[in-house]
Amino acid sequence: MSIDWLLDLERNIDNGREVYACPGVSRNQWIIGRPLEELKRTAKRTADHKKLPVNIVRLISKGDAIAGDLFLVPTQIGDPGPRGEPQIQWSTVETKEAAEMMRDVKHGPSPFFGMQVEETVQPAP
Repeated sequence: MSIDWLLDLERNIDNGREVYACPGVSRNQWIIGRPLEELKRTAKRTADHKKLPVNIVRLISKGDAIAGDLFLVPTQIGDPGPRGEPQIQWSTVETKEAAEMMRDVKHGPSPFFGMQVEETVQPAP
């Protein structure tokens, strides 16, 4: 299930694994856990499509987030896709309290993550 994938992701991040993410082209879509070079290509495609700069972020434990960090929150957790991939819609919020209120809890308390910007990708002129 998608919630299991989220719990595994939270465990990996809490255990010190570096996990990077960037927004996808679709609304509320984030690409998570891919190699940094692959995310740079995805971020470039998203930036060119939306005609806006796109951040590649490193996900951190919500407890390690400091003032100024944003939070990535699963707001809708669906059943896994046809290939078993997680189906999750995400939102970004500015405070831990907002993240607690917005997260999807239909499968139990879902984890959410702090974000630190690693790189910003600009759209083509």
